[in-house]
Order: sequence, then C-alpha cells, then structure tokens
Amino acid sequence: MSGLRLEGLVAGHPARNGKGFRLPALDQSVPPGAIVALIGPNGAGKTTLLKTLAGLLPPLAGSITAPRAAYLPPPGAVEAGFSALHVTALGRSHLRRWSSGLAPADLDAARSALERLGVGDLADRPFDRLSSGQQQLVLIARLFVQDAGLCLLDEPLAMLDPAHAQAVEAAIRALAGEGRIVIASTHHLPFAARADRVLTLGTDRVDMASPALAVAPDRIRALFGVQADGCPCCGRPLS
Repeated sequence: MSGLRLEGLVAGHPARNGKGFRLPALDQSVPPGAIVALIGPNGAGKTTLLKTLAGLLPPLAGSITAPRAAYLPPPGAVEAGFSALHVTALGRSHLRRWSSGLAPADLDAARSALERLGVGDLADRPFDRLSSGQQQLVLIARLFVQDAGLCLLDEPLAMLDPAHAQAVEAAIRALAGEGRIVIASTHHLPFAARADRVLTLGTDRVDMASPALAVAPDRIRALFGVQADGCPCCGRPLS
C-alpha cells in the first residue's frame, strides 16, 4: 500500500456571511502501516480534517496524495436495522457497481472479519440492537473488507467501556498491521501516547510530533488548559 502525502493542505469551511474556518497549512508524509492520533480540544477542526482527507469535504488549498480512503464516524453515528453481517459486508459494495446485491464472497469476507475481531457471534443480530462498543467493532470489521489503504476514524474510543476500548485499539493495530494508514481523532490520551505519531490541532499551528513530545505535560497544559503531571499510559510522574 502507498503512503499519504499532504502538500500545503488547508482544511476548513469557506467564509459565509463573514464567517469561515481554516486550519493552518499542513505539509506531512505518513508511511503505510502508521497509526496517527489526532488530538485537540473540541472545535479545533479534527472532524473537518478527517472529512477533508476522506474526500467528503473539498480542501481550501493544497493537495492530498493518498490511497483509497474510508471514513468511520464517531460511535452512535451509524444507524441501521440490517444484521451486523450485512453492515460489515456493505464494505465491499463498491465491488458490485453493476449489482444491487451482495455476493456470497462478500458475506464470507464479512463473517471472517467479524470472527477475526471476536464478534462473530453478533453476525445475525440487528446492528441497531448492539452496544456502542459492539457497533464500533462491527464497523471496524467493515474496514477490513474494504480495499482502503487510508482509514480515518473519528473518536473511535468515545463512549466505550475499558474492555471494548481495548478491543477497538487492538483492531486498529491490526488494520495498521496490514499496511493501512490509520488516522484516529481522540480525547483518549493513553491511546495517543501509544500511537506512532501524534497530530495536534488547536494552537496557532498544526504539529506532528512523537507521542513522547506531543503528550508531555507542558503540551497538554497548553493545548487543553489542564494540569497533567503524569504519563497518560501509566500515571508515573514526568519531569
């Protein structure tokens, strides 16, 4: 799979009635298989950037060179009365441009992806009857059956209990393990601390840095205005 290259990318919303929103220009390269955590306060533009990378919003300037992208909205944003198996299999619908139905191979791939994430027993249950954590795992299973080299996840750990959060993080690592680039917005700093890189929004500039630097106490204080004296992962004091 190919990497991601951003050249002078400006994400935002054009001015209307004198109001608009623009993120600073972004020049970055991300290699295949990397996990990038996208952090910043509410309203900083995380979803706007993800949707721009996904092609759902046009960039205000610059260019994006990327493999096929797939966007996963926050937990609770997808409503469907189909079975979990059907929702997963829909990830392959782009392969059936001349057919309105799903082929047996699509259902087989979907079942395999659900089994891989440990939720194969949910295959026949209605998607809208699942918990937030179960739904999120089903939607990530759908990413596995897509041929997207760039996976864009919007707050994938929101509203999840610790067990499901751990399972979702493991699924994200499995996506990256297959060579996909994963960019996930999050307020879950332990996840950010375990990412390969951290992209920070919310200051006068957009920063890409190592987790050790990005979640250091001084950076977290400046970004969120809260005191953070310990490591996000283990809580040990940081100098």
